[in-house]
Amino acid sequence: MDGRNAALPRAAVTDTLPRVVHGQPGAVLLVRTTDGAVLFANPLAEQLAPDAVLPCPVDEWSRLAGLQASDGSELSDPGTGEPASPLSRIARGEPVEGERVSAARGNDLAEAREALWVVGLPLTDTPVEQLSTLALVVLLPLRERQLVRGARESAEQLHSRAVLASDLSFTISDPNRDDDPLVWVNPAFERVTGYGRDVLGTNCRFLQGPGTDRAAVRRISAALRAGETVTELLLNYRKDGTAFWNEVVISPVRDASGRITHHVGVQSDVTLRVQAERERDAALEVARDARRRLEFLSEVTDALSAVLDPDQAQDLLPSLVVPGLAEWAFATVLDSSGRTRHIRAAHARPERAADAERFQQLQADLLDTSVSMRVLRGQLGPSLLKVTEADMVRGVRDRDTIALMRRLGLGSAIVVPLRARGQVTGALTLLSGPDRPPFTEDDLRTASDLGARAGVALENARLYAQQRRSSETLQLSLLSRPSDAPGLEVATRYIPAAEAAQVGGDWYDAFTQPDGCTTVVIGDVMGHDVSAAAAMGQVRTMVRALAHDRSAAPREVLRRLDHVLEGLGVTTLATAVVLQLDAHSEGDERGVRWCTAGHLPPVVAAPDGSVGELAGDGLIIGLGTHGERVQHEARLALGSTVLLFTDGLVERRDRSMEDRLAQLHATVADLAGAPLEELCDELIRRMLPEGSDDDVAIAAVRVLAR
Repeated sequence: MDGRNAALPRAAVTDTLPRVVHGQPGAVLLVRTTDGAVLFANPLAEQLAPDAVLPCPVDEWSRLAGLQASDGSELSDPGTGEPASPLSRIARGEPVEGERVSAARGNDLAEAREALWVVGLPLTDTPVEQLSTLALVVLLPLRERQLVRGARESAEQLHSRAVLASDLSFTISDPNRDDDPLVWVNPAFERVTGYGRDVLGTNCRFLQGPGTDRAAVRRISAALRAGETVTELLLNYRKDGTAFWNEVVISPVRDASGRITHHVGVQSDVTLRVQAERERDAALEVARDARRRLEFLSEVTDALSAVLDPDQAQDLLPSLVVPGLAEWAFATVLDSSGRTRHIRAAHARPERAADAERFQQLQADLLDTSVSMRVLRGQLGPSLLKVTEADMVRGVRDRDTIALMRRLGLGSAIVVPLRARGQVTGALTLLSGPDRPPFTEDDLRTASDLGARAGVALENARLYAQQRRSSETLQLSLLSRPSDAPGLEVATRYIPAAEAAQVGGDWYDAFTQPDGCTTVVIGDVMGHDVSAAAAMGQVRTMVRALAHDRSAAPREVLRRLDHVLEGLGVTTLATAVVLQLDAHSEGDERGVRWCTAGHLPPVVAAPDGSVGELAGDGLIIGLGTHGERVQHEARLALGSTVLLFTDGLVERRDRSMEDRLAQLHATVADLAGAPLEELCDELIRRMLPEGSDDDVAIAAVRVLAR
């Protein structure tokens, strides 16, 4: 081999041909120089000339591949008087230092016509007689015109061996000798591996080392035994012991009879590519892990935010972090005086649920000097620690308790504060358990973020409950219990809206007038705020006063209310029904009178099971004194039930009012025989199984039989 060419520095090659597609296997041919026959073509070469049947003349292979000269003309055959094609010259044993051609057919690396760089390397200087009549042909893809032009201009400065040495290392082994030994290697092989001619006569397994994938080696051996081309990515080792990633393509070479005579190996050092891919995969995994953590935090936050009861939210928190973040966990919450008021434990394994519950009961005694208590008191911030058995059982003398803690499992622990409004309101303790990897700093950051989010969610639930209690207290303070009336049973209900601060304007009232008649009122002041509740209190008081004065009839009550509101300049708008029952029944009936001001009609269930309405119309309260109030009268059979209600009982965004009223009538008919208190409770349960967005008031009156 030409020592001057082989010694050409790699930097000179890469400077002269700066962006030849490195690291990609080219199309490889093995040509016999005695008769110009192509004996072997690797898979990429087969794709260039898929109709070629080997062995075949090199010019026939060139024609089937549709090769053209750099100027687009057809490549000439020998004997035409024109310059021979590079493949023909290689077949005559001449080296080709690098010429540009193009292929008519695409391959895995190419489009329909691809610029190729042809390099021919006769193996005349090999000591193996069988190889001395062969030449190696490599067609490298050049995809950019500028690169092709630069490569063509520098062709005279390049030598075939230098081009080959720049990227691809080639080996030839003899499978007909024991252990398939190497019989030829090119200079690039020595550049990549550090091994030269001294390894000829040995199998190339000397490249293997402790990190080589044995399964891949077995796949290579199996493919070679089957006479198939094989491609594998192996971690190999250079002569100096350094590792590199080797993309190996080994193909069989057959003679005219189909017998395998040699194996041709093409090896590419793809370490940089593998490292880049691993770095990319690592970056993607980091991004995926970050996304998973954010999704986990979002799920926990959403789950806590959906629970409005603070005690339920506290119980839920530990179960939300197992097994996603911890094997088991518990939360500790302080009350307003700084005392531990709630401890909850959860375990990822169902068979440890009872142990977790027992641990919950014991924690009040175990936490006094623990890291959890120190974090809870603000003495420590978020903490990551390894929990040993000695740490866990320190100060615990009870053997059952020690056994309990061992069953739950130790491992590493994370303790983070639950914060809200700048204050530590609790602590969340996570334990990895003995069967999970120890917690990391990333886990600590995730848990700290979780503690902040959970602290806010728990505080919101507490504030919601506080506001709800305040709203209910305010609302109920304006609603007095109905007074007893002879021959009648009265039951009332008030259900506040789901929104904690939505104090409504719904009200009910029932009282006995001086003449013995019983007046029942249902009403709804427009609005859902404190102003509406205050206005409701005013209107309710006025109605009670006007109805009690001179035992006024329902029409008179509403007419006088219109005048009072107008005279006082009160702009409150409200709907109402004022219903009055006679003091005594006559026979089997009792007289009833009612007047409606824009309100839904009361529902009446008769003793025979029929259900109807006490229909009426009239302007809503607060529109002035211009309209005439109409009073209606009827007789109710003893045993009848009258239900007065506000629109929160029947209004739904996803159902029409007609459907809901029909459902109400059917429910009242089904419950007509139930005790009145039970009727009210069951009515609410059936009509409002998921609560109500609006407040609801109910007043039910049953006319008792003698």
